[in-house]
Amino acid sequence: FLLSFSTFLIGCVDYRAIPSHHSLSEVVSFGGLLSLPFPIALVLTIFVIWWILQAVRFVWDISSLMEIHDFYLHLLTIPDQDMQTVSWDKVVKRMIAIRNTNPNTSERSSVKITVHEVANRIMRRENYMIALFNKEVLDMTIPLPYLRHKRIFTRDLEWNLSYCVQSYVFDARGQIRKRFMKQENRPLLVAGLRKRFIFMGIVNLVFAPFILVYLFVFFVFRYFEEYHKNPSELGSRAYTPFAKWKFREFNELPHFFHARLCQSLEPANRYLNQFPKEKTVLLARFVSFVAGAFAGVLGLLTLFDSEALLNFEISPNGTVLFYLGIFGTVFAVARGMIPDEHLVFEPKKVLAEVVEHTHYLPIEWRGKLHTEEVRAQFCQLFDFKVGMFFQEVLSVIFTPLVLLYSLPRSTEAIVDFFREFTVHVDGTGYVCSFAQFDFARHGNVKFGAPTQVNDDHLVSRDGKMEKSFLNFKTHNPEWVPNDEMGSIYLSRVAAFQQSGPGGVLGGGRGGFGATGGSRKTKMLNKYGVTGVVPSHLGDSFVGSQQMGWQEQEHVFKTDEYDEEDEEDEEEDVIRQPGMKGLLNQFYTLNNPAST
Repeated sequence: FLLSFSTFLIGCVDYRAIPSHHSLSEVVSFGGLLSLPFPIALVLTIFVIWWILQAVRFVWDISSLMEIHDFYLHLLTIPDQDMQTVSWDKVVKRMIAIRNTNPNTSERSSVKITVHEVANRIMRRENYMIALFNKEVLDMTIPLPYLRHKRIFTRDLEWNLSYCVQSYVFDARGQIRKRFMKQENRPLLVAGLRKRFIFMGIVNLVFAPFILVYLFVFFVFRYFEEYHKNPSELGSRAYTPFAKWKFREFNELPHFFHARLCQSLEPANRYLNQFPKEKTVLLARFVSFVAGAFAGVLGLLTLFDSEALLNFEISPNGTVLFYLGIFGTVFAVARGMIPDEHLVFEPKKVLAEVVEHTHYLPIEWRGKLHTEEVRAQFCQLFDFKVGMFFQEVLSVIFTPLVLLYSLPRSTEAIVDFFREFTVHVDGTGYVCSFAQFDFARHGNVKFGAPTQVNDDHLVSRDGKMEKSFLNFKTHNPEWVPNDEMGSIYLSRVAAFQQSGPGGVLGGGRGGFGATGGSRKTKMLNKYGVTGVVPSHLGDSFVGSQQMGWQEQEHVFKTDEYDEEDEEDEEEDVIRQPGMKGLLNQFYTLNNPAST
């Protein structure tokens, strides 16, 4: 529709004839399609070919789609009308039951499928992308003077990155190509990936004008009605594509991630409103007052003379209706910039609410939640929608440069990453080792993992794997990890939550090594820890029912702090319940000086 409607507006309407005619049929001529400029005709031709290929592909996939439909309808007994309301947990349980009890499937493999394997299969590609962003493997800086420290990541670049990397690494079945697992293939793989980046950079450079026109037309058609009805939406914000990849966790299915982000929007907006610009607010109040005054006078005028709305011109061709729309829009935008008069200034507490949903709190933010520095960094993740659109427009220029110069510098690291962080799981295939929750290899002791891994290259940043593990347990409370380390970690979390920092885990410098003997004896199972890991452990991570604010406000002090440092720490402590609060305390236990 977008391309067809745009072509109609460009090639079929005689705009010069509109002032002297009063009917659409008098100014429309489809003969103009035969004399379209060559660039537009080329784009139309390419689009028609692409559309035909998509239609053929859809017809080809109908049989597979019908098999999926019949599988849900007859085997899972989930009719069409229940698809939007049935829980994912119920779908997985029925699917696993069929897989593990049906002779045609269970006899092929001795491995019983679990909810973890299901998520790992669905999220195979996404897990690698999450890890690439977490480990900061990708160089997406702008290779221009004065902009080299600026990173750009838009949907345009995201699509190019998916094509260049994922289509290169994964085969048609979604499995990693085996040649990426062999060290001797590294030079050829690096050269091939570099060529893909350069080729797509050239393609983006050639088609930049067409992409720019498409973005502009799409923005006008997509948002005009929305902003026309509610002009204050011009100031609305959304998470950037970069933020979504930074926030997403391993094996987190799309609907869980979407719900988590939606829950964070309201506190995120409240957090940014905690930093009002007094001069901006004063200007907004003045502009809204003036615009409202003019709109009010024009509105009163129409009450006395209804025909003045369309017939009375304030300026040449500018009627009362036109200026009512202008002043009304200005008034709505200005009012949207004025914060609530009853807003309480608590940026640390509000950002803690945001973090409870995003699970994103870099170490460098600790003790600075009330500062302009953290607010500016958060704004880069939670940007204006209009600003994100202009970034998309600028990416038409910058994406080719990033593909031609910046990303090729990351090719060796990308190839090494897939080889070093991939494991083979029976029945599942090659998966990202972080998504496998391999604590023995990737456990971060700073976040309470029962391991002795001291290599920063092997652990995830900011406890990403540990957070993902607990988040996955939250959504799947009946899931029991097969890994011994995972069971130990869950037991430690449960014990730490029930006893506080001075109990099972010890306090101060002792960290997780200072375990209480009697308490540990009560938690023995086949792995040497408790056999009574709460089946609904996840419920305790989303509220403060079992762990109150007073426990969360505990501050761990060591002799490395002087009195002034202790006062600053007390002031900047994050009062936060739930999973994130536990992980923050874990990190503080093992790294008291870093806070």
